Amino acid sequence: MTTSNVVSSAHSAHSMGTLTVISWALGPTDDMPATPFLMVYSTGDGEHGPEAGAQELRSTLEGMGVPIGGDVVDAGQDRGIGAHLLVEAQRAVLTLPFMNAQCPVTPDWQEAAYENGHVILMIPLLPWPAAQPGQPVTEEELKAFVTSENVVRTSAHIAVPVSRIQG
Repeated sequence: MTTSNVVSSAHSAHSMGTLTVISWALGPTDDMPATPFLMVYSTGDGEHGPEAGAQELRSTLEGMGVPIGGDVVDAGQDRGIGAHLLVEAQRAVLTLPFMNAQCPVTPDWQEAAYENGHVILMIPLLPWPAAQPGQPVTEEELKAFVTSENVVRTSAHIAVPVSRIQG
């Protein structure tokens, strides 16, 4: 089980709706290390409704040069995307041109992020109103949402390099 985290109450009234961040990892397997993921999603509560929020999110992502439903974009190679991730002390601090967020992560997630050197960020256009900020989300609920064909087809995927505090 994992808990979603609200990005900022200032975004609640924004037309994208409340933006929320959730983390999870897949693996490891015999052939691959664990893959850490973050997802930024809207709860669909924007002032102009979920469709307008999805359209604004689409325009914002396309303006960043991130395709919807296409291949994973490497933010390490394309610095113009403006995606940055700091992982320290079991916290993921994500910065995108349209938001900043912190999300607690497990020690295994953090270790996978360090080992991989990047995290896969998924940003679906479709809202997920059932996953409210601060409320637990079961593994089954998360899996059902992120593997839905409609969600996958309407999501942006970005490989974001992991930064650490230099000491």
